[in-house]
Order: sequence, then structure tokens, then C-alpha cells
Amino acid sequence: MKSTRVFTVPSGLALAVVGLVLAGLPSCGSHKPIESVPSAPPDFSRVLQYAQRADLAYQQDEVIRQQSGTSVRVSVSPPLASGVKAYVEVDDAARVQWIVIRGTSNLVNIRADVDYNKVVESRLQIPLHKGFGDAALQVYQFAKPLLKTDYETRVTGHSYGGAAAVVVLMLLKEDGIRLGQAVTFGQPKVTNRAGVRKYGSLPLIRYVNDKDPVPLLPPFEVFAVLDEGPFQHLGPEVVLEDGKRYRYYAEHQAEHSSVLSFWNNLKNLSIQDVPEHFMATYLARIKQLVP
Repeated sequence: MKSTRVFTVPSGLALAVVGLVLAGLPSCGSHKPIESVPSAPPDFSRVLQYAQRADLAYQQDEVIRQQSGTSVRVSVSPPLASGVKAYVEVDDAARVQWIVIRGTSNLVNIRADVDYNKVVESRLQIPLHKGFGDAALQVYQFAKPLLKTDYETRVTGHSYGGAAAVVVLMLLKEDGIRLGQAVTFGQPKVTNRAGVRKYGSLPLIRYVNDKDPVPLLPPFEVFAVLDEGPFQHLGPEVVLEDGKRYRYYAEHQAEHSSVLSFWNNLKNLSIQDVPEHFMATYLARIKQLVP
């Protein structure tokens, strides 16, 4: 994944920019998100298949193979960039293949390769979070030789792995691979408005726990007035609440609260400090919604 341009802003300037943004922008909390009505209700039985695989990706290689069953072929990658790992599952009978990408236990990795940088990738020609882009390329290079071009390809991942999954999806689209539904859980943002314009039609849906701050990263405040603009999500969003409740949005809503302090404290946090971000929490809520 070769970069053609890198936009870098010194950290001191970035903090000044943050101050200007916070002073000049109205509070996001003053805008109540507007729910949408999907053309069809989410099929939570199908979503559960994605969530179970995203959860399984955190297990040992042998457990992944055993729980996937004998009717499919499973190939597990070695650990990749920033602790990300992936596996490919191929079901020849159904002519369906999965790319499943594990997240990382270290939340600071979300910030480590983004520090006020925007990278334009030479093939996709959009600004990307450099860390997610680099991890995605490694997953893509592992998975691509294992894929059948005429099988339906489903992509999923949690957290950092969900972000990498979105970039992998973009690369597969450029390859002309037959894409099925892609689903991510607790996924941070990977690109900006230019990326959303170019790849907004990808078959992607994002699931977000109501109080999970990670999908709000990188924070709006840091990048809002820079040349390439803030990071943005693409694809519709399903917000999971406690109990058997959810909200659907046709596109990502403006941030309802600032996560700047959370962003600045990432170096001191692990996944264990944010239970709303646990893949197990996503899995439990989705199971509640299965009829």
C-alpha cells in the first residue's frame, strides 16, 4: 500500500486547532440525531453469524479451526500489524467466503499511526488513517490468494479489525471481487469526506454500542478545520441499546459528545477499561435481538 502524500500537523498546532474548533463550533449535543427507517429491519440472525466470527477471531488458532467446523476450509494468519490477526473461511458448498479480522487489545494503536496525519493511498486515491491502511494491506495480502473470485465474499471485524475490514472491502471492490454484506462492530473511522463520497455505496453496515466511545475516534475536534477535513464514517449505523432495543441511522450522526479527553488518554487505557467496547458485549446484545 504505497502512499503518495502525507499531511502532517505538529502536535502543538493541532492543540491550537482544537481550541479554535471548540470555540467556533456549536455544541454537538444541541443536535438530536434523526433516526431513519430501514427498507427492511436488520436480520439479527444473520448479524449474529458475523458477530460470532468476529468474536471467534480472538481465540487461539486451533479453537478457530475447531469451532468453524469440518465443512469449511479455514486459514489463519500469523499476527499482523499492531497485533491484528485475520482468518479466511471458505465454504465451497455454499460458495461463500469470509474474511474475519481481529482487533487489538491496545487502544493506543488507534492513535499511534494517525497523529495528525492523512495518507493518500496510491491505489484507492483517498485519505486514510495510516495505521488502519497498513494493517488492511497485510490482511489483504494474506487473504487475496485464498479467495475465489466468483464466491460471495463477506468481511467482518471488531474495533481496529473493523477499521481494517473497511479498507480491505475497498481493495476487494477495486479487484472486482463479488462482495456480500460487510459488518463491523465498534469500528473507528478510517477516511474523510472524499473517501465517503467514493466508497459510500459499499455493502457495509456498522454496529455500535450506545455508550462505546471508540466509534467516535479519531475525534471530530482534532481534524475539523484541517485541509482534508475530519474523519468520517461511511455506511448505515445500527446503535445497540440495553435490552432488546436499537436505533437505525442511514448515515453516521454528528458526535453527540466530545471524546477528546478519551482520545488524549488512550495511552493509559486497554480494551478492558471500556466494557461497552468488548466484542462480548456486542455479541450479547445481538443475541438478545435474535427472534
